[in-house]
Amino acid sequence: MIKAILILICLCFLANYIILHIKAISTDKEIENDQNFWMFTYDFKEKKRESIFDRESENIIKEKNKKNKLIVILYFVTVLIFIYAMYFFTKLIFLILN
Repeated sequence: MIKAILILICLCFLANYIILHIKAISTDKEIENDQNFWMFTYDFKEKKRESIFDRESENIIKEKNKKNKLIVILYFVTVLIFIYAMYFFTKLIFLILN
């Protein structure tokens, strides 16, 4: 049970660390805010462009890819937090009932 608590604490700190990095990577300041930081960059509707040859710079594309990878890691960490929380609660219930 102590192991589950320690793992939960570590996972929560890791999730907060990832969230801070995701919020720091802001590819479009008009659309992204603190409420929708967890969304992938391709979930946002793009603005209409003047020409089909208008492309984003390589730096912006790399930042978007980095942000999408961090969001996938955040989702994975969130699933692990859920699994270990349920593991902790089942151990706690077994301790109470026995």
